[in-house]
Amino acid sequence: MRNQITHHLDRARVAARSGAIGDITDVDGVLKGLKRALDRIYENKALQLTVDLSPGLKFQGEKQDFEEMVGNLLDNACKWAKSHVWVSAARADGAGKFEVLVDDDGPGLTEAERAKAVKRGQRLDETKPGSGLGLSIVADLAHLYKGRFELEPSPQGGVRARLELPAA
Repeated sequence: MRNQITHHLDRARVAARSGAIGDITDVDGVLKGLKRALDRIYENKALQLTVDLSPGLKFQGEKQDFEEMVGNLLDNACKWAKSHVWVSAARADGAGKFEVLVDDDGPGLTEAERAKAVKRGQRLDETKPGSGLGLSIVADLAHLYKGRFELEPSPQGGVRARLELPAA
């Protein structure tokens, strides 16, 4: 697992450093694909996953990196949600950026827990499956793309993951 993570981060670092991030990724296609996969994975939980997208959004970067970032955020939200997860994507204020918001109606996290959750290898609850690496990977990849990632309280009662990335 460590080798796989290192491989993905090294690949993104090289692309970001060289300014050669020339791939363009369709946000709509990736989010709809992730929704289909998560609907199947969490079907026994009877979880509702709502996707709300602005039309025509494109990520200035590699599809695999975008899937990794948003997939980790959605999987975490699905693990913790009581009954509903919301994902939205729209142009952000400021030139050349778009924002992905992932909200859940789960128990939420304190400010200290949110800060700890994004550190590599930190697990807040050992009863849920996971490695404790997902959110730190999201943070690392967002940084390499000169984006932004943060966790905050969700208006839905759980956690909101806010990811800002370069738009094409």
